[in-house]
Amino acid sequence: MPDIYVLGVEDYKKILDFQRRLNNLRNQNKIDDSFIILEHNDVYTSGVHYKGAMDNIIKTERGGYLTYHGPGQLVAYFIINMKEGNKNVLDVIRLIQKTVTDFLEIYNIDAHPELNEKTGVWVNNKKICSIGLAIKGFSTLHGMALNINTDLKKFYLINPCNFDPEIMTSIEEIKGFKIPMDDARKKYMEILIRDFKIENYNLYTKINDFYI
Repeated sequence: MPDIYVLGVEDYKKILDFQRRLNNLRNQNKIDDSFIILEHNDVYTSGVHYKGAMDNIIKTERGGYLTYHGPGQLVAYFIINMKEGNKNVLDVIRLIQKTVTDFLEIYNIDAHPELNEKTGVWVNNKKICSIGLAIKGFSTLHGMALNINTDLKKFYLINPCNFDPEIMTSIEEIKGFKIPMDDARKKYMEILIRDFKIENYNLYTKINDFYI
């Protein structure tokens, strides 16, 4: 039975370690797929394509370049065994993109998914959601970051996903109002359950210390 973690604002390194632990357990078939929905404290992270030397970033094994995470940004991580159902990484990315576009439809935002160097979800010519996965063993980790009430000025210290910072947008910028993040997490979880066709699951609102 899949595990779904719906958390609050969490430290990035703590959750990165948590993901890696879940990934290892999933590869051994000791747990089922896991999904983590949360926000992070302010942090800049890099993917495997970033070759720069910016200070105060956390290097990760995900795809992509630099990005920013912080309060007001909905983040979801996906620990999915690729062998079950003969999945490939594009299948997972497209499904993640569908959860995001379905979520944005709630707010009457017409968004479209992109792949390759523009992987993510876009509204017109602006990027509202970044996606970066890694595969270790037979399972994925990392996921997506959707700008809801994100402080977009934080992107101006970097070139997010190797783009100019002006390209980033958020629901707040598009619609002109803030969305309570508790509501956003709940609505996104409902869409994730539907789009991933999850019938039964365990729901957690905190991390089991055993996994850290």
